[in-house]
Amino acid sequence: MSDGWSVWAVNDGEKVNRDALVHPAKKGNSAWDGKTVTLFGARNETVAFQIMVSADSAPLTVKSVELKFDVPGLETEIFTEHYINVVTPTPDDEHAGWFWYKAAAPNVTGWLPDALVPLKAKPGRGGLPLKAAKDNLQGFWVDIAIPRAGVPAGIHSGTLVVKTGSGNRELPVRLEILNAALPDSDTVKTMVYLSDVERRHGRKDPALKHAYRLMAHRHRFDIVESLDYAGLAGYKQYLTGEAFTSGHGYRGPGEGLGLKVFGVGFYGAVSDKESREELWAKFDKYAGWFRENAPGVLAFIYLTDEPRKDRHPWVVEKAGWIHANPGPGGKLPVLVTTHPQPDLEGAIDIYATVADNVYLDRLAPEKKKGRRWWFYNGMRPMSGAITTDTLAVDPRVQPWICRLYGVDLWFYWESTHWQHNHQGPRARQDQNVWADPVTFAGGDAMVNGDGTLYYPGEDVFFPDQDRGIPGPISSIRMKNLRRGQQDVAYFDLAVAAGREKEARAIAKKLIPRAFSDAKPDRPASWPADGSAWDAARRELAGLL
Repeated sequence: MSDGWSVWAVNDGEKVNRDALVHPAKKGNSAWDGKTVTLFGARNETVAFQIMVSADSAPLTVKSVELKFDVPGLETEIFTEHYINVVTPTPDDEHAGWFWYKAAAPNVTGWLPDALVPLKAKPGRGGLPLKAAKDNLQGFWVDIAIPRAGVPAGIHSGTLVVKTGSGNRELPVRLEILNAALPDSDTVKTMVYLSDVERRHGRKDPALKHAYRLMAHRHRFDIVESLDYAGLAGYKQYLTGEAFTSGHGYRGPGEGLGLKVFGVGFYGAVSDKESREELWAKFDKYAGWFRENAPGVLAFIYLTDEPRKDRHPWVVEKAGWIHANPGPGGKLPVLVTTHPQPDLEGAIDIYATVADNVYLDRLAPEKKKGRRWWFYNGMRPMSGAITTDTLAVDPRVQPWICRLYGVDLWFYWESTHWQHNHQGPRARQDQNVWADPVTFAGGDAMVNGDGTLYYPGEDVFFPDQDRGIPGPISSIRMKNLRRGQQDVAYFDLAVAAGREKEARAIAKKLIPRAFSDAKPDRPASWPADGSAWDAARRELAGLL
């Protein structure tokens, strides 16, 4: 295009660096043929793409970005992509890392997009008007929610209009709505931890955490929190699904469906000071409450987190006390973040391990013993990683490999890690997640973006970063986790249609190796670009 600026589109499976004016996806990708944005989706699905506004030869002021369709009923949301400068990659496993082995390191650096700021934010802080510097891109993320009903299947046309101080551009948008609907419930359970958000927002308001919980539900993952017994009554609406209805401000997939899991005593439900009888009484109360109020929720006891070998006798003793309880609390399963080991035999009901400790040859035998084996966080090439300095598609991998290998749940340790924990040189420091890419500092493992699926819409600790949004702000990683859950829903629809063999062949081609099938001296087996993932989804849709 002329006039010193241009506009192009890319699918939702790419991270385009801010200075990437020359990018291979500009010529074409699964959502862009050089002239038209092309998408497809089922009912009850959210599809997405990105618009790249390129200030090719002079600074540019973006005044508005709008998308309109020829039919009513499609809900569109547009976000400004916020960039953060990653100078030093997260270290690999050979250098005290926990996110990838050297052969699978993505080596992604530069000004990377992640936070997705609503256009109504403060001007200059993601809100419009917004300035793009010369020789830089400004990305905008576009979500299109296809309702369960009200919009017919077929091809629908839209127009995306970008208005700037240097003129306007229009891009045609073509959306194909399939004659199928994604289910409200997800086969793969997710469990993403949410900590204290009120401190960062600077106010106590029940509506605040409610907004975070609703955003999670819209993105098809379950929030879990540290909640004591006294808080269960107020939390009940999230467990039963009442909170996820229009009367409570919810619109989206899973209306009326409650959370699937609840952890009693997150990161440590038992102290050294509690006697056996005290534990029995405490857990009997929880078990009785869930039996009466939320019988469909899997409630478990989070006994302890990543115990050292010398702590194993303590685990065996405390778990033995719990299992010996003659009351209802004795039936609550015990979770520990570790893998099966001889000296822990019989103590643990739910194992949660990092991806390189998911041993597939031992998975079925443990299940036959009545145990569950979950995995948490991410470790390339055994699973995707969830840092900011990895591929956009990596969060999609987690639900896929759970479904393919029979792992019931994926657990992410934190989503609002805006204050460093007790480890490392930054212990307990509040962190500027908008400007500093390092969000976890444990010893020499300086990690980019770990534990931050959300960003705070308000910020009392770094007021110059306040976006003026009284609630959560999502991320590209969160959107790709949703995309993975929706892709697995296509797989499940194909299986329900009697096409499991073909669906598994498509999935195996997409992700040939994961968990213990993947080797640490090999790169990740899945494709790096979003177009390949869209092609697999299109193949699955063809089976329906």
